[in-house]
Amino acid sequence: MNDLNNYQLEAMTFRLPSADEAYALLNLGAEAGEVLGILAKHLRDGGDDEVLRQNLKKELGDLMWMVAAVASDFDLTLSEICEHNIDKLNSRFERNVITGSGDDR
Repeated sequence: MNDLNNYQLEAMTFRLPSADEAYALLNLGAEAGEVLGILAKHLRDGGDDEVLRQNLKKELGDLMWMVAAVASDFDLTLSEICEHNIDKLNSRFERNVITGSGDDR
């Protein structure tokens, strides 16, 4: 998962001084909303699946930048976040609680 950490380091070289912790946290939701908006409009209007794919690539990239920024602000690496998530999913799968709701299952 070294590529994730390399991405995080390189992405943060483009961070403007005004893109502080509050900006990154608030804009994380905004970027997620843009991803959802692209999908909603595609469902509503139809259209070329390749155009959808390219638009998603752009917006998911913006979302990834925000995730990298928030992670950096809290001294986390993308690789440790992803590894933790896989460990959590493996644990849920092994305990047969992969479905359902709640973080602590």
